[in-house]
Amino acid sequence: MVGSARAGVLDALTDLVLPARCGGCDRQGQRWCPSCAREVAAAPPAGRWTPTPAPGGLPDVWSVVPYEGAVRAGLANWKDNGRRDLVRVLAPLLTEALLAALLAGEDWGGPPGPDPAHGTWVVVPVPSARPNVRRRGDRPLQDLARRSVQAVPPAIRPPVVPALRLARTVADQAGLHSAARSENLRGAMVVAPTAAPSVQGVRCVVVDDVITTGATLAEAARALRAAGAAVVLAATVAATRRRPRRP
Repeated sequence: MVGSARAGVLDALTDLVLPARCGGCDRQGQRWCPSCAREVAAAPPAGRWTPTPAPGGLPDVWSVVPYEGAVRAGLANWKDNGRRDLVRVLAPLLTEALLAALLAGEDWGGPPGPDPAHGTWVVVPVPSARPNVRRRGDRPLQDLARRSVQAVPPAIRPPVVPALRLARTVADQAGLHSAARSENLRGAMVVAPTAAPSVQGVRCVVVDDVITTGATLAEAARALRAAGAAVVLAATVAATRRRPRRP
């Protein structure tokens, strides 16, 4: 939270010196311009998304917008360029995907969670690598998950449980093809011992900002299932478009 507060102060100081720039198109004048807002608003409702090929163990995934244009730029600026103010644009999208997963997941059944006040689900953010946490000064995905859950109706609002952590160093996924990404992450995630009671026998929704090959979500689901999670689904803000297979 200290990192988020620091980023907010820096944003405010920057606004005093430099004109605000749109996080989606870099146009001066507003932090998220009407044109980028219309692009996001034109997205269809959240739906199921599966990459081709899909990695083994990939949970059912719900996503909202294609990973392109203003959304792609916005996600990069939010996560890596300190634009934490863009969480107000991204959180409603993740809320939509999360609600779609929760509603669909009710058909899966499963035992109730350990705390009846929180219903039968928990939301589990994908873990950040330690070098990224040091570089950014915070964990933006955890903040995005918490902001998104706040908009879920209280009667079905699940708690956010940062149960996952990386047990070993992994290479940067950028530039790796689907098989290499899966191999890079194989066995890399574990459920922290202190968090194990929060996921054992519970239904979990893993959240991430974007799904590309699905390797990250598949590894997160594997770790949660190994820790005893009853059901694992996933929700993301964006998804890469499928590319047609070459003959």
